[in-house]
Amino acid sequence: MSYNKTVLICDDSRLVHRAMQKFFSEYEGIALLFAENGQQALEHLAQNNIDMMFLDLTMPVLDGFGVLQELPVNSYPTEIIVLSADVQQQAIERCVDAGAKYFLAKPFTRPQIKATLKKLGISLIPKCDFQAEVNRRERNSVARENDYLYQFKEVANIALGRGAAIISDHCGEFITMPLPNVAMLGSGELEMMISNQIQRADSTAVAQRFVGGGIHGEALVCLYGEDISMFGKRLGFGTFDAKPGEVIIDIANLMVSSFLVSLTEQMNIPFSIRQPICLEEYMVRGITEIPNDQLFTIEYSYQSEKMDIACDVLLMMDHNSTQVIKRFMETLQ
Repeated sequence: MSYNKTVLICDDSRLVHRAMQKFFSEYEGIALLFAENGQQALEHLAQNNIDMMFLDLTMPVLDGFGVLQELPVNSYPTEIIVLSADVQQQAIERCVDAGAKYFLAKPFTRPQIKATLKKLGISLIPKCDFQAEVNRRERNSVARENDYLYQFKEVANIALGRGAAIISDHCGEFITMPLPNVAMLGSGELEMMISNQIQRADSTAVAQRFVGGGIHGEALVCLYGEDISMFGKRLGFGTFDAKPGEVIIDIANLMVSSFLVSLTEQMNIPFSIRQPICLEEYMVRGITEIPNDQLFTIEYSYQSEKMDIACDVLLMMDHNSTQVIKRFMETLQ
């Protein structure tokens, strides 16, 4: 087969790689290349004539912003389509200013990809029914990965980006967001991790429970930095009669609820959250005392680009919650 277009998918998520491969495999004349970080993408771009690149922003080694700053790396014109969970308005503007042609928010849909390609003047030619059926059978014959933890990381990344956008819109600041970490941890590991956070002299810890659709969990939020009060005022929490503890609780509540709102949209599970409380060291054992030894955890952090404030969030869920999440991930295969 002769290939008319070469497309580079630059994303650290295997879910995105599979989704894009599934989409483009149904059309003629498309050669696909894949990169898991920005450095790999730059190497592909330097060595190949690539017509378009779908670029994620939040990646290890070199993120999407770093890639945009390095371009061009050869004389061949490459159209850049940013495909990211970071949907802050400032992030979108920075991408466009750096040369990206379009910005698509995760989770994306097939019609969105088609419409974007059409805007770029790229016509997709469907493969014959026989060849398309062969491709589908080949995909279905591949054993499904049982790595639901890795797969759920992309779901968490989307929720993290949506949460950052909500917070950014409220405070008018750009929020940096590293990749979330999804893992199974033992209660001993969690107790040590939580104790270390609470013992930090410059941090304040807040705990908050949440439930929904068979998922039961607890969120631990640790805030630190000299601009917490100023940040609270930007968010509308710092009224003249508000106590410092109330501002911290309000900020922590936003950090958790904004993330869960996006999980609700993706999983179709409405979450309800309890009133957060400031956490003392003697309360740590109560948080980690869950009957099952292994807990499903999601770690993420937010940090203001210009203000001295950072926030670490740890979500912990029990064994039954893990089964709900596994069933949800099976629907995405």
